[in-house]
Amino acid sequence: MAGRPSKGERGAHMVKLHQDVTQRLVRRARKAGASSVSQYTADVLAMHVGLPEYVVELNQMTIQSTSGSRIRKSPHTKLMVRPHHAVSAALGRLAVDSGLPPGHVSPYIADVLAQHVGLPEYARPTARKEEVLPLAI
Repeated sequence: MAGRPSKGERGAHMVKLHQDVTQRLVRRARKAGASSVSQYTADVLAMHVGLPEYVVELNQMTIQSTSGSRIRKSPHTKLMVRPHHAVSAALGRLAVDSGLPPGHVSPYIADVLAQHVGLPEYARPTARKEEVLPLAI
């Protein structure tokens, strides 16, 4: 039996999601025919940052089903997301642009995924810093 082919250099992000977001991700991954929720998420993030060349499965016609996926019964679930290194770097830049400190990519990913599945109420309010002109005295 041969091993899986390499997906290339990848980042690793443990993302804490609300259970409702996770459930919708699982449903979407199954509907898309993705091999796993993690791979589906990595592909969604590659498209989000504008790097479709790093989408592994969502462009394919025949993919294994994820019918064996399970969701833990807790208010939040954790998901390991392993996007290509270039996607991970782009996510890091976008996270900082959104107001997060450098290295805090996981909350940004959680926000993107909440928006992706149509549950923006589980995303943090944007902390983007707006330039403001000082008031004249």
